[in-house]
Amino acid sequence: REWAAEHGENALLALSHRRLSALFRRVGDPALMLEHAVTAVDLLDDDADDVVRADHLLGLADALGANGSYEDSILRYREAAQLADGCDDQYLRLAVINNLAYTQYEAGHATEAVATAELLHAAAADGRHVLGSHDADTIARAYSMVGRLQDAADVLEPVCDAVESGEDCDGLVCALLTLTEVRRRSGGIDAAQRSLDRASSLIEQYALTGRRTEAMREQAELHAARGSFREAFETFRAFHAADVDLRALERDSRARTLHAIFEATEARRSSDYFRELSVRDPLTGLHNRRHMDDRLDDLLEHLGHGQTRLTVALVDLDHFKRINDTWSHAVGDEVLRQVARLLQDAMDDVPGGLAARMGGEEFLLLLPDVDRREGIERMDRLRLTICAHPWSEVSDAITVTASIGVAAAPEDEVKRSPLIAVADKNLYRAKHGGRNRVMA
Repeated sequence: REWAAEHGENALLALSHRRLSALFRRVGDPALMLEHAVTAVDLLDDDADDVVRADHLLGLADALGANGSYEDSILRYREAAQLADGCDDQYLRLAVINNLAYTQYEAGHATEAVATAELLHAAAADGRHVLGSHDADTIARAYSMVGRLQDAADVLEPVCDAVESGEDCDGLVCALLTLTEVRRRSGGIDAAQRSLDRASSLIEQYALTGRRTEAMREQAELHAARGSFREAFETFRAFHAADVDLRALERDSRARTLHAIFEATEARRSSDYFRELSVRDPLTGLHNRRHMDDRLDDLLEHLGHGQTRLTVALVDLDHFKRINDTWSHAVGDEVLRQVARLLQDAMDDVPGGLAARMGGEEFLLLLPDVDRREGIERMDRLRLTICAHPWSEVSDAITVTASIGVAAAPEDEVKRSPLIAVADKNLYRAKHGGRNRVMA
């Protein structure tokens, strides 16, 4: 990338940013993924080949979707699809269609997701394309979204009966987990258990840690479907504890990976637009995890040098998945935007206060020069403000509450990751204690 920048090779530089975007997708940093994807598209010359432009737009659409900007993501997928249609690159065209269908599914656009998924299915039916496990999983999710459970099973079963290979084992596990859900919802509990058992075996064989919690959650659902409610409860408790541990592990892993990457890279060329984009969450406008990490490190470094205390708070919306499932992802996005405004208003009352979206429905607040007791009081007022907000203006019968975990420096910890871990444990206590409360 340095050589390309020095020699004005924009095409190579754009490709470098495209690859970096894909790297940060694997690392789990959607903000940096988006920054590099935007830069990759911006660097393309006007006469760039349509295949190259379509591929770079595909990367941008993926990054926008990873950041929760589904509508912008869908627009970019459609632009990429139009370019790919005119190219003799069937693989690229179908990759765009697959990712578009999955994003429409995630956004709750059921009709559009099914229509796009059927394009993918048709390509396989007429022999133009062999369905891979990820393709089948996308099609099946779209079908199951509208109640076409048998169609979903018909797509998944041939793929799931295939012999696994390490190359795409994660895709096979995804397909098996979706088949488990489809069979359970269809009443085939024993068949669902067989699918889940195979998925669990592959998860252990290939150390797919991120899929293990998904399998645990589905096992809890199967216990409940059998009427074994005690086993369902115990399995769900284990799932929740494992999910909390996984999130903490992913945070630490992401931090170590990014540290290694940035140690080997000097300052990146960036315009003011790209720098601002890289530290903002596109859905809510709040700062993102990357900016929050830098700011928190600065605050902790200055403890004892003009600043004697600091409170951090993790805010997590209660039962947010239910909002997406019951009302729609569009309603869920609007809830996140309005919660973000409430958090920002609360931080405007704290000199140097900062609110950031960590991902999903989780937010982190920094309260400089605020001790634990004042921090708890402020967070309890914030909790009441969220609860009392006129959510009926967003959608009828909707209620929104938040659980909040608080940690204080220097009393609890003086390093970023351990301090956030304390807040995360207190957040778990708030959830476990009944939700809609503050724990410290």
